[in-house]
Amino acid sequence: MSIILSTGNLLHARNSGAQDLVPDLKQRVSQWVDGEQHPGPALSFAGPVKLEIPPNPREPLFSAESPERKAQVEITVKLFFPPASSIAARAKILERAMTQFQATAPEYVTISHLVLSFPEITFSDDDGEDFDDENDSTLGSSISEQDIFDIWTVAVRTADWYKVRSVGVSEFSTARLEALIKFSKRMGLALPSINQINIRDCCVLPRSLLALAKENAVKLLAHNDALNILPEESVRETVSLLMSENLTGTESKWSWEWLLKITGVVASRGVVCGLGWMVEFINVRDGI
Repeated sequence: MSIILSTGNLLHARNSGAQDLVPDLKQRVSQWVDGEQHPGPALSFAGPVKLEIPPNPREPLFSAESPERKAQVEITVKLFFPPASSIAARAKILERAMTQFQATAPEYVTISHLVLSFPEITFSDDDGEDFDDENDSTLGSSISEQDIFDIWTVAVRTADWYKVRSVGVSEFSTARLEALIKFSKRMGLALPSINQINIRDCCVLPRSLLALAKENAVKLLAHNDALNILPEESVRETVSLLMSENLTGTESKWSWEWLLKITGVVASRGVVCGLGWMVEFINVRDGI
């Protein structure tokens, strides 16, 4: 069994921040259980049981607007891979997440930027640092240069299929970013357009990273996402809110399969006009 949960636009409810993700997910589940009609169109049981909790209808992430207004809004989708996922599984995770996003979003919505977040990587950079010397994992695991290249290749091709304008990364040091740029040029792939750096690290960036980004037109942007974005305990607490409705098994173990952070920005003004989350929880015992 899997549960697909969408929050809707959270911007009007509170100020955004990494610490608010879990309360936002719980609140959306509670709203759906307590105040909305179900089962209904959002609840489907085709093949492996899948429960879909749609965005809050009172706070849609994508509102009906004029074509001129829609054209001004850039949608950035940041995909978080779960720590437990294998490198081979991430191609499927990417496809599942993109497919679900497109199924949920209105027809007129297209993704401007897709950003990849690897759980093994947190920013660590010094001028002249070698890729092989980096040891910046906070989760006790690592990812190889070739693993990054393989996932990047799939991401660029997937983005092209879904007409995504550009693909970026998060927390890449100078060495990692330079290696990815060289690989992309060698293979004829799109170059990374964005490198997100946690706000705690981006006050003083190394000169080597600034120069590399400028030379290759990579935007260095700040983010405020937690290192351990969705802990196992938080998954259990969120899913447990559905157990009283007998919609999930009480003896099952749950994990998250993918997480999307969706941000809308009015490009001409740089103003955030939408912020929401989508996540898929899966029953570990049953698998996908």
